[in-house]
Amino acid sequence: ANDYGAKLSFTPWKGSNFNPGYSLKEVREKRTDFTASSPVNLKYPKSMSQTANANANLQIFSWLIPNLNYTATTIENNILNVTTVTIGSQSRLFGVGDIKTINRAASGGVNFSLTMAQILPNTKLLRSLNLNSGYQLSDGDSWQNIEKEFSSKTALWIRSPLKPANSLATRSNLTLRDTYNSSQRWSPLEAYELAGRWSPLRTLSLSNNYTQSIQRSEVTGTVSKTITRTLPDLVASLSQAETLLRTERWMRNTQVNLKFSRRTNETVNVTLTNETSFGNDFRFLFKERFDTATTFNTRTSQNKDLRTDKISQTVFHRDASAQTTFDIRQFRFTPKLDYLFDQTVLGNNVVTAETAQITPSLLVRADLTLPRGLYIPFTGKTLIFTNRIIWTTTASLARRRSPITISDNSDLFSLNTSGDYEIAKNLRMTLNGAAQRLWHKFLKQEDFISYQFGTTLTFQF
Repeated sequence: ANDYGAKLSFTPWKGSNFNPGYSLKEVREKRTDFTASSPVNLKYPKSMSQTANANANLQIFSWLIPNLNYTATTIENNILNVTTVTIGSQSRLFGVGDIKTINRAASGGVNFSLTMAQILPNTKLLRSLNLNSGYQLSDGDSWQNIEKEFSSKTALWIRSPLKPANSLATRSNLTLRDTYNSSQRWSPLEAYELAGRWSPLRTLSLSNNYTQSIQRSEVTGTVSKTITRTLPDLVASLSQAETLLRTERWMRNTQVNLKFSRRTNETVNVTLTNETSFGNDFRFLFKERFDTATTFNTRTSQNKDLRTDKISQTVFHRDASAQTTFDIRQFRFTPKLDYLFDQTVLGNNVVTAETAQITPSLLVRADLTLPRGLYIPFTGKTLIFTNRIIWTTTASLARRRSPITISDNSDLFSLNTSGDYEIAKNLRMTLNGAAQRLWHKFLKQEDFISYQFGTTLTFQF
C-alpha cells in the first residue's frame, strides 16, 4: 500500500488566502492461485482512494470577501474474483482484478456576505441590512465494470462523465444537486430618531430566507428532476408594542412575531406540491403578574398531478395555544389551552381524514426550602438538612374528535408528577409517578387505565 498526502497555503494578495490539499492511498495485491493444474502468480491493483480539496477567501473589496470551496473524493475497488459480465447481447469473462467499480462524490460552493453599513454608511434606511448568499453543489455517481487500466485520478469534476474503453462499463447512478440560498436581515427604522408613541417602530425587524434546490437523478437509466423552492420565508418582529397601542397600564414587555412562508416541490412533469404557511406569536406581561403567550399557525398543502393537470389532494392544518404563568407564594401555576385541527381532502372534494383536538392543561411547580438541623450529642456539632423540595405536576385532558375515523373519538386524561427532595448536600431522593385514563366515545373496549411509579435515591461522596 502507498499512502500520500500534502497541504499547501498561499496568499495571492493581501487579505486573501488559498489552501489546496490532496491525499492518495493505493493498495496492490499479490497472490498465488493453486486451483489450476500448476500454480499461477497473480498481481493486480486492489483499491484506490483519493481526496482533493481546496478552499479560498478572496478579498475583492473591503466589503466583499467571498469564500470558495470544493472537495472531490474518488474510491476504486477491484473485483477480486473471476466475473462474467453480460449486458444485452454482449458477454465477457474477466479475470481477478481486471475490472473495478468507481464511486465519486463532490461538494463545493461559493458564499459571501454583504453589510450595507460598509457599502452605504450614510444611508439610514439600509444601514442595518445584511445579506448572506451562496451557491452549493453536491454531486455523486457510481460506475461498474471499468477496466483496471483506467485512471480516474484527474476526473475530479463529476459533471463530466468517465470515458472508459470497456464497452460493458456502465454508470449505475448519478445525482447532481444545485442549491441557491440567500438570507436577509433588516431593521429599517433602527437608525431613525423616533420618540414617544412611535418609538417601538425602531425595534421592527424583518428577516427572509430564499432557497432553491435543483436535483437531477439517473438510476439505471431512469432520469428525474426535482425542483424545491422556498420564497418567501418571512418573519416580522416588533417589541414594546404596548407603547404603540397605548396599553402600558395593563400590558408590558410585549413581543410580536408574524411568520409567512411558501414552499413548492416539483418533480418535473410528474407532481407539484404547494405549501403555504402563516403564523403569529404574541407574548406580554399582563397586570405585572401574568406572563402570557399566544400562538396561531395555519398551513395548506396542495398536491397536483402534472400528468393529468388536476389537484390530487389538499391538506389543511391549524393549531393554536394560549397560556399564562403566575405565582402564588412559593407555587408557580401555568394553565394552558391547545387546539389542533387536521383535514385531508381529495381532488374530488371527498374528505378522507379530519381530526380536531382541544387539550386544556395545568402545570404546577413548587420550590420549597425548609432547612433543619440535628444536634449530635457530646460533639457540639449540628448536622444540617437542607430539606429542599422541587415538585412539578402536570395534568391534561385531550379531547379528540373525528367525523371520519371512529378510533379518533376519545378523551384522554394524563397526570404526571415528580418530586426532587434534597435531604442534604450529598443526599437526594426523587419520586415520580404518572397515570392515564382513556374514555372512548364509541369503542368501549378501547378504554384503559395505566399508572406507574418510581423512585431514585442518590448519594454523593
